[in-house]
Amino acid sequence: MRDWKKILGGLAMACLLAACQTDDWREARGGIRISLGEASVGVETKSTPEELGKPLTTEFNVRVVKEGGSEIYNGKFPDETIPASAGTYTVTASYGENAGIAWDAPYYEGTTEEPVVVKDGETATATVTCKVANALFSATFPPAEEMEKAYEAYGLKVTVGSTSMTFKPGEMRHIYVKAGSAVKYAFAYTRLSGEEGEAPLTSDELPTAPEAGTHYTIRLTMDDKLGLDISKVDAEEVSISETIPLEWLPAPKVNGFDGRNSVVYTETAAPISAVLAFSGSHTIQDVEFSFEFADAQNQFQALNEKIFKLSELSEEDRTLLNAASIILPTLDGTNKGQFDFTAMTGNLQTNAGAETVNKIKLRVQANNRWSSEAPEAYEIKTVAPKFKVDAYPGNIWTKEFTMNALREEQVESGDFNKLSSDMTYQFSANGSSNWENLGDDLKKGGLTPGTTYYIRGLYRGEVPGDVAEVELYEQFQIPNSSLDEGYTSTNPKRNNPLYIFNGNWIDTRNELTCHSDGANVFYVSKSSTLPINDNGSTVAHMMVIGWGAGNTCDFGKKRNSIINNISSGFVCVGDYDANSNVIKAKEAYIRPTSLTFTYKASPYNGDEYLVEATLLNITDGVETIIGEGKLQSGTSVGSYITQSLDITYNESAKELPISHVKVLFQAGTEEDRDHLEDEFRDFSGWETITAYASAYIIGSQFWLDSFKFNYDK
Repeated sequence: MRDWKKILGGLAMACLLAACQTDDWREARGGIRISLGEASVGVETKSTPEELGKPLTTEFNVRVVKEGGSEIYNGKFPDETIPASAGTYTVTASYGENAGIAWDAPYYEGTTEEPVVVKDGETATATVTCKVANALFSATFPPAEEMEKAYEAYGLKVTVGSTSMTFKPGEMRHIYVKAGSAVKYAFAYTRLSGEEGEAPLTSDELPTAPEAGTHYTIRLTMDDKLGLDISKVDAEEVSISETIPLEWLPAPKVNGFDGRNSVVYTETAAPISAVLAFSGSHTIQDVEFSFEFADAQNQFQALNEKIFKLSELSEEDRTLLNAASIILPTLDGTNKGQFDFTAMTGNLQTNAGAETVNKIKLRVQANNRWSSEAPEAYEIKTVAPKFKVDAYPGNIWTKEFTMNALREEQVESGDFNKLSSDMTYQFSANGSSNWENLGDDLKKGGLTPGTTYYIRGLYRGEVPGDVAEVELYEQFQIPNSSLDEGYTSTNPKRNNPLYIFNGNWIDTRNELTCHSDGANVFYVSKSSTLPINDNGSTVAHMMVIGWGAGNTCDFGKKRNSIINNISSGFVCVGDYDANSNVIKAKEAYIRPTSLTFTYKASPYNGDEYLVEATLLNITDGVETIIGEGKLQSGTSVGSYITQSLDITYNESAKELPISHVKVLFQAGTEEDRDHLEDEFRDFSGWETITAYASAYIIGSQFWLDSFKFNYDK
């Protein structure tokens, strides 16, 4: 056994027992006041790991029992006098848990050797000497070079009941066993071949029921067959009232980061608490530490491949550690300390976004024991900040887009100010490779319509954010926008065609004006938009027209005729509902810059024709105008011309994508009698009903040859 260091002479409890005239607690006039002698303060060095640093005078449990078995006190060491009556008492003191088997768990216990007699009105003194009440096991092994010829790992296995613990070479801890326990011993091993096993150890010297206050050192030797044998078992008795070896004290302990082995820091975030604390049951003698920084920054790499001892640090060492913002503990004669890495965390970086694991390897020495055979590793992991950029739909076109700079709400983790101050914005065709830096305007052009591209932010040129998709709008032309793909017709009445343009995208008001009610004459029911051949192609001829059941034609004149309804004919991109007289937009993912159309027009009596293109977002039935172009004019156009109508987009709606489109070409905007001609057309006479059948009355006219969307960007 190693040299012993004198810590504690004995534990004396002076019990001042004042007599009472009755056994009734409430009527006791005297009492018991328990105090510990000065030497007992040394028991502090025997504290279990959970109680390190606390004065153990108050941690001892005291039990006072009166003859006959009546317990008058059982609790922590009392500061105040315990009331008691006259009689004979036994005082017991204990500290710790008397576990069956455990690492570094000494248990102390003591009882008065003689009963303490308290006489009425007198004071009695009792002395309790505490001793180690469990047994301590350790082992010595043959030289490592011999054992390593046959074994990869090995140790002495000590078993009590169903619990086993293995004492390995270099083990700094000790196995404590409850006195009197049935103990079994074995040699546990792993051979070089990988075979694992254990061999029971038997010897008359091995204690089968270890005695309290005894340290058993089992000395093992190797025989000629590379087996293990017991050469000797040393048994030495010790007590608290004598000298106590430092090796009996629990090894110092590294408590980690608030009990954890690792903490996680997000690059760019505010520094996190990263205090690596340690403590011992005795004065800290030294700290051995080293680093394995995966962080590639110079101030951290300079610390790798070095082993530091706190007691031997040079000025150069301290300069390096200070450059890394590491706050060191000091050897100040106390039994605890800490490394503070909090400031350091604020400087940590990932490896181009990949997690870096920065290891601190540490062991602490106190009472001539290290906290572990080899330094234990603790980790500060650095993970990438999480952020994602985007492009507003209002900045996405058919052949180009402009993305947005990073916004604060797009940062899920990390610091927005740090990220945005060193952010590069990138573009990729496939989202995984060939990333291209965008210019200061964050614009990318020359792209393929309807294609999905990818964007991301790149912090400090290395740390990528999440990838976002940018889907360009389609370069789409409305089917049958030339009108040359034809039309079909039905006949609500005989010889009264209702015309429908092919393609399922172009609609008219014919469903309203050409109906099946009333007389079979055109001034009652007629298509307000007619397909005709003109300008070398199919043209939609639109008219403001009078219609409705009950209409009359007074000798071909307007003045006395009944005209119940007046409506303008139109061509629209959409679905027209005659019942509600509403045009419903068509679903389309497009963002044209303008609308070009070929037409001529003949407004009547100050009326105006209307051309309108509207791009919409319709979500949950709510319509929002994203862009629109409008032409309303009363100027006559006698010959076909081609005109472009620019579409202006609403900046306030830039966060909404376009989902629908609606286009309208309307012959007139005034739908009243004043804007109808004075005479019916195709009225051939008044003498027969047939003369009236072809008569109809109109106002403004508009001829549409074709139209198309333009996609300039």
